[in-house]
Amino acid sequence: MTAFYFVVATFPIAIYALALARLRGRSSPTAVSGRRDFLALCAALSGVFFIGPGQLLVSWGAADIYGGKGAWGLAGALCVLVATLIALNLRSRIVVYNVGREDLKKVLTTTAAGLDDEARWSGASLNLPGLEAQFYLEYSGFGRVATIVRIGDSSSTTGWNRFAKAFVDALKNSPKVALSKAEKVKGGLVCAGFALFGLALLAADAYCFLRHREALREALEFYMSV
Repeated sequence: MTAFYFVVATFPIAIYALALARLRGRSSPTAVSGRRDFLALCAALSGVFFIGPGQLLVSWGAADIYGGKGAWGLAGALCVLVATLIALNLRSRIVVYNVGREDLKKVLTTTAAGLDDEARWSGASLNLPGLEAQFYLEYSGFGRVATIVRIGDSSSTTGWNRFAKAFVDALKNSPKVALSKAEKVKGGLVCAGFALFGLALLAADAYCFLRHREALREALEFYMSV
């Protein structure tokens, strides 16, 4: 079942890598919620979970009672519920792709000032006392990826949501910034890296399917019938 395990583990990762390549290939910034970003990563690793810890969730007793499809369906539902629970309990955050540090800070400052006259930066943190919200900024220069993380357990959820919505709208309407040659090269390398990785995995999956089609079919029937 080696070919079956390989295809199951790598196919979701290949799709995730190609999605990241498409996202990084855009010329304009793209913002996604931290929960959505986390769930996408969980989906990419679902195949790895299936061939590893997932095997322990489907005991032979459960397969005897519910059948192969029923047992795997229950295991899958449990994994989805756990991933959703973790995502809901993560600290609120916004992940921004394809953005420069200064450009992002400018949009953040403008958005905060439009919502709260008392908004002030303190290092990498921005405090909005009028909204009872504050966050800090993490930035990765090579990948041009920023994470805006809400801080303060007593901060207002309503204030954070107002700021997040206003920021995403401002980011969509912000003018495109001309990138330097070095930034274009870095962005191109990251995009090409994800694309090549995803295509290489898809090619390997296609090879396994064409070369071991019968073995893959038998493995799938085995898991559905145990």
